[in-house]
Amino acid sequence: MPYPTSVISNEAMPTRVDVAIIGAGIAGVATALELTERGHRVAIFEKGAVACEQSSRNWGWCRQMGRDPRELPLIQISLQLWREMHQRTGEDVGFRECGIAYLCADEVALQKRQAWHDQYVAAAGLRSRMISAGDAQAMTPGATTSWLGGLYTPDDGRAEPELAVPAMARAAQKKGALIFQSCAVRT
Repeated sequence: MPYPTSVISNEAMPTRVDVAIIGAGIAGVATALELTERGHRVAIFEKGAVACEQSSRNWGWCRQMGRDPRELPLIQISLQLWREMHQRTGEDVGFRECGIAYLCADEVALQKRQAWHDQYVAAAGLRSRMISAGDAQAMTPGATTSWLGGLYTPDDGRAEPELAVPAMARAAQKKGALIFQSCAVRT
């Protein structure tokens, strides 16, 4: 597994901040970036190093399909933010709109995906579509599973967590956020 790119810690502890964030994973760093861009004085405190725990171990999927319908408006906003994150940070965050497929090897799984599709896709304005067995096999050349079909969303994607979180942290620092880590390079 790749190791996250490093973020240099600040040395001087502030006398006052508007917001203190505990944890420099994706949630803490994204919050710091947003709040700093809105003019707040922010400090992040991390017991280890930026993105060195779960945020660098996840797969980075940014998906709409298969979600609870209450989450769909939020993930649609999130995907738009990811599409613009390289411009916002000035760095490659590894986001690619590569499409994601749920492939089904049995009828129960296929019916479950079909039910989700039928109930939520049109209402949420998604581009998700059901795919045939042939389409599923074509997506997985060399697979030994005989797919019955699946659900595919072409505008879902993924980011590279070991790039994205540190890039967002450095962008927040450039905009005034302070980052304190116990296991990192210091200025």
